[in-house]
Amino acid sequence: MKITLDPGHGQFGNPGVLAGYYEGTRVYMLAQILKRELEKYEDTEVIITRKDITDNPSLANRGGEAVRNGSELFISLHSNAASNPAAHGVSVFRSVKRPESEKLGRLLGEAVVDTMKKRTDITYLRGVMTRTESYDGEVADYYGVLRSSVKSDKVKYSFIIEHGFHTNLTECEYMFSDESLQEIAEAEAKVIAEYFGLRESGDKPKDYIEYVVKPGDTLSAIARKYGTTWRALAEYNDIKNPDLIIDGQIIKIPVSSEINIGDVVRIKADKDTYYPDGNPFPGWVKDYDYVVAKTADSRGEPVCRNGDRCVLLGNKINRKTGSHGSSINSWASIEYIEKIRAEKK
Repeated sequence: MKITLDPGHGQFGNPGVLAGYYEGTRVYMLAQILKRELEKYEDTEVIITRKDITDNPSLANRGGEAVRNGSELFISLHSNAASNPAAHGVSVFRSVKRPESEKLGRLLGEAVVDTMKKRTDITYLRGVMTRTESYDGEVADYYGVLRSSVKSDKVKYSFIIEHGFHTNLTECEYMFSDESLQEIAEAEAKVIAEYFGLRESGDKPKDYIEYVVKPGDTLSAIARKYGTTWRALAEYNDIKNPDLIIDGQIIKIPVSSEINIGDVVRIKADKDTYYPDGNPFPGWVKDYDYVVAKTADSRGEPVCRNGDRCVLLGNKINRKTGSHGSSINSWASIEYIEKIRAEKK
């Protein structure tokens, strides 16, 4: 089975109410994780319309990708926006040309709601809807991605899923967590697998995405695009000389490389300083976990020590009791910490 996933907008498209949240970036990461979850099933191929996080294809090309590759299912992934910050909930739009897709659309919408509501307490299903306009003298889908995706009878199911509102603080916080994206991807993949009777494969899915080096690329620039560091990518890809990458080379980028506000992190055992060439860690620092209080980045550009992206270590967590203590209130390079989990709301 072929499935096309369309992460909406471009990398910095549609900022949310939390600093650093961009709809285009978060749904791009969701697409990578959902692809990985879906390809756990036999004979399943997933195509993503944005080959790179910086890509922003036209609406016609996004929907047209499903037609060109012969997909049966097309899903455009989004988070919603409204002028009223209280607006919240999940919306699913289906193609007016595919009335038989109503059931699958509702199952997907309900699965996303059930997943999000466990941590937001407010998310609900706003509906499985169509929105139409007159196009070339006939009733057609208002949304260009849907309209262009159903130009072939092979595309039997075509949806837009709005995963809550990034203009709502609670739902934006949820979508800003890597753990949340994993939860949503698992829920959506399960619905799709059950609906189409897909069987699990014994193959282990990739836990990384592949980036093809282009002319002018540097390892540092690639790292900034994906919220990591050149040192981390060099180590992950066993690159001996980080200043020497060549056109066409494939760089593997771990899917869950981001560290967000609220995540629980731990100092890596082999690290002795807060950041490269920085102050030494006091001995007691490694005895605790920490809640990330703040991140230090601006539109993907590092703004902290020695060019490394950093986070502010906040409250200490006693590893034995789980109780929170006072804040350490110190910056640390993300290269020198590891994420334990995303803190539950």
